[in-house]
Amino acid sequence: MNAFYFSKTYSVQENGRVNITSLPSLTKSPTPTYSLIQSIPNKPKGYTPAIYMFEGGPQHIYYVPIKTGYFMLNVTGAIVVPPTIYGDLMYVVTSGVMNMTTGEMNELMGCLFAINISNGQVVWVDKFPNQIMTTPLVYNNEVIIGLGNACFLNATVRGTGENAVIAVNATSGEVIWNYTTLGEDMPTPVIYRGMVIEANGNGEAFALNADNGKLVWQKYFGSYDSMSSPLLVGNIIYFGTANPYVFWAIDADNGTIIWDYNFSTTGLTLGGLDDSSPAYYDGIVVTSYTVHISNTIMSDFLVAFNASNGRMLWYLNEGNAPIPRYLESPPPVIYNGIVYHDSPAGILYAVNVTNGKVIWEFLTGPTVSNVDIVYNSYILIQSREGTLYVLKLNGHMVKSVLTPVIPGPGNLLVTRNSVIMVGLNGIIDVIPIYALIGS
Repeated sequence: MNAFYFSKTYSVQENGRVNITSLPSLTKSPTPTYSLIQSIPNKPKGYTPAIYMFEGGPQHIYYVPIKTGYFMLNVTGAIVVPPTIYGDLMYVVTSGVMNMTTGEMNELMGCLFAINISNGQVVWVDKFPNQIMTTPLVYNNEVIIGLGNACFLNATVRGTGENAVIAVNATSGEVIWNYTTLGEDMPTPVIYRGMVIEANGNGEAFALNADNGKLVWQKYFGSYDSMSSPLLVGNIIYFGTANPYVFWAIDADNGTIIWDYNFSTTGLTLGGLDDSSPAYYDGIVVTSYTVHISNTIMSDFLVAFNASNGRMLWYLNEGNAPIPRYLESPPPVIYNGIVYHDSPAGILYAVNVTNGKVIWEFLTGPTVSNVDIVYNSYILIQSREGTLYVLKLNGHMVKSVLTPVIPGPGNLLVTRNSVIMVGLNGIIDVIPIYALIGS
């Protein structure tokens, strides 16, 4: 366990001022607790490359070609996003304890756990002075995370407390560098040509040198990003922001805008675009957004753009649902030309990525997570209440299992032999694939 002060860093904001900030010591904060509930060890086999973006790739099919042990672990804090496996360690981030009745996470503390993927033992844990909602990225033996929360500093800046992008040593957990920001850093960044690129709650996107955390470029867009993790395709980064609600395509080398689509010109009350992490397939980028049709009810929409010029290709109204307290629209997944998307409306849609035609629907109940694919043959998705559905690619259900895991706005992690579920209730459950689909 580290107890440390962060070094001072410099973050240029919209008006050109330089804010000098440092993150406080956490020596007096609560010590993270965790307990290993059960473990069936299995020696890891295979090589795991570094993860450079949210859920591992542009289609959001989150698969790591390695074998793990089977175990269940309770790390107490809410796990909002899926973990990362690198070598023989699994990196998991938490955001303080969630009130499972209200959905609130009031504690300004986050943790980064390094867990042995063979037996579930915690190797080390670091604690930080704000919540962590980024999938850990790995670069040159650095684990890169972001700090931030969903509260508002004012009408234009989301994120209170200490916000930063931080790199720690992947082996020891020692902090290597940190870059503090005015707004939250909840979206998972991308790593591109030795840079860490983030869009954040201050309405800006910026690139840092991944070796030392120094600022490379910064662009102010005046529209904040909540949980729309940037999508990297070639040298272009795609993400959605709020107030105004704009979908962006920017140059990863310098932040220059390539194209943008402003939803706010419609005059509707919108949401969700800044929550949904976009996906890409064959020249098409897909994301989602919501339209508030009353103070309590919204409609969820799936939308596709030409990735080169921003021309809208199609959109799909997925139905109505009560407006959630926080995340309104989960990320889409694209597999073999089919978009899979669920939402608080509670229907999993399989949609042709080219024309937006619905291929099939499956009733899941309200959902905040996205699907994953197993062995190119099965679809896995969890409902908001923790029920895990196993479907064939044609939408026919194989089985449903009530799990102890209450998922957040990310998908499952599939390995060569296991399915890894992580939850807002702090549960990490690593189970064998054969238990879901047979041998």
